[in-house]
Amino acid sequence: MKSKNLISLSVAFIFTMLGTTGILMYLKQKSHPIEITHTIFGLLFIGFAIFHISNNWGSLKTYSKDRTSRSWKKELMFALVGGIIILILAATEVLEPIAEFGRIFAPKRENIPQVMFQVKKTLQNEIGKTATLMLQRKQSEMFTTLKVELADSTGKIISTLYQDQEPSAEQKEEKRPMANLFIETKIKVSAPFKIIVSTDKSKQETLIRSIEPGVQALSKSEQSPLLRGLLELN
Repeated sequence: MKSKNLISLSVAFIFTMLGTTGILMYLKQKSHPIEITHTIFGLLFIGFAIFHISNNWGSLKTYSKDRTSRSWKKELMFALVGGIIILILAATEVLEPIAEFGRIFAPKRENIPQVMFQVKKTLQNEIGKTATLMLQRKQSEMFTTLKVELADSTGKIISTLYQDQEPSAEQKEEKRPMANLFIETKIKVSAPFKIIVSTDKSKQETLIRSIEPGVQALSKSEQSPLLRGLLELN
């Protein structure tokens, strides 16, 4: 078996696989198996390319340099200049429309917004009923600070369960939305009591009539800063 024939046929097969998976990825068919296949054959191609260059270094020098005048050939200069220009255009995203053109062939996917929550713990050293509040803000309230208060049935404030910190100047400049919340806290009052959720724009009050373990929905209204809210008592 001739090694030269083996190398040439292997490189041809690797190039075919790289081209096929590359086209699929260009058309945004980026399944994990396709990405793995493209990566593996890319690494194989690098290995065979290094082997090929080392075995044909003399021929490459002949292609690059004139033996008589000892000057660099135009072909080498064109290849280098062309490659550098394409590299610069790609790195500066000038060629992005070409790179992203294949997106028109990609399957349409529903754009489902991600809902991000942060976990906050308050009043952990207090004596009382363990509770968890799930609070999802309305879109119109994503840039306002939120306060959650515990009150008795008459509305008298007993304690603050949670309060957002004022956003920094950097957060305001970058328009970073405030997080939705899971608040792990303590309820140190017997039922009935009120959970008051407010921002500088709106306010809602929910009367909780039972302290028994379970999940209760917080009341909703047009004045509420919440899209949804739940209270879980343990």
